[in-house]
Amino acid sequence: MIARVEPLTTARALRGPFDYRLGDAHTGVGVGSVLVVPFGRRRVLGVVTSVASESDLAPERLVEPLSALEADVPAPLVSLGLWVAEEYCSTPARGLALVLAPGTGTGSGKPLRARRSLLATLTPAGHEATEHPRRLGARQLSALRA
Repeated sequence: MIARVEPLTTARALRGPFDYRLGDAHTGVGVGSVLVVPFGRRRVLGVVTSVASESDLAPERLVEPLSALEADVPAPLVSLGLWVAEEYCSTPARGLALVLAPGTGTGSGKPLRARRSLLATLTPAGHEATEHPRRLGARQLSALRA
């Protein structure tokens, strides 16, 4: 899979989006995902604007994103940000910055964390609680059985 990423830079002459190869470590990345990507000699934040199965570039020229952040944006907001940029003769990065969570990409506020997946398993006490649910509420029981 190929992610088409619009880097969040202030350069007006920059013409994106740029293609990045999504590896096994990037499951769940889609339109609206915020990624840290290598961009020249720098690392920049970028927003995935589309996902494709192939690229115009040779596969060996594509690099993978460094990490995915927790600050995803819904796909309709990505479309809105790109529309605002086009309608008001601005850059895609500035249009997308309008729909991102406050502080994303500006270096201010709480730092963003890399996305991680959490796994949980029931302990023996949890299994016992599901077999004898006298003291559990309906929501507690459904959470344990999920």
